[in-house]
Amino acid sequence: MKYGFSKNQLKNACESIGISYVHIPELGINSEKRTDLKTMNDYRRLFDDYEKTTLIENKDQLKKILDLTHKYQRIAITCFEKEPCMCHRSRVAEALKRLPAWNIKQRNL
Repeated sequence: MKYGFSKNQLKNACESIGISYVHIPELGINSEKRTDLKTMNDYRRLFDDYEKTTLIENKDQLKKILDLTHKYQRIAITCFEKEPCMCHRSRVAEALKRLPAWNIKQRNL
């Protein structure tokens, strides 16, 4: 959560220019786990745990993203964090690459 930033603002901005917005909170990280992240090792530990728990427990949500790519052809996985190494979206992207039906080129913008 960032002060002044909300999913509703992003949703409204996207939809005002014809982009569909889908929020998948199940793939997020609880705020209490995101406190006191000071070093890259802290982030690495957080995301390693995320891969072993959240991504495994929410495989249906990864399938939902796969289904969205079939529906829209192109999707964007977004987060407030600029750097992929400091954001869980990079781990989501890696998990998607491991899906047998995933054959979509990915890139960080």
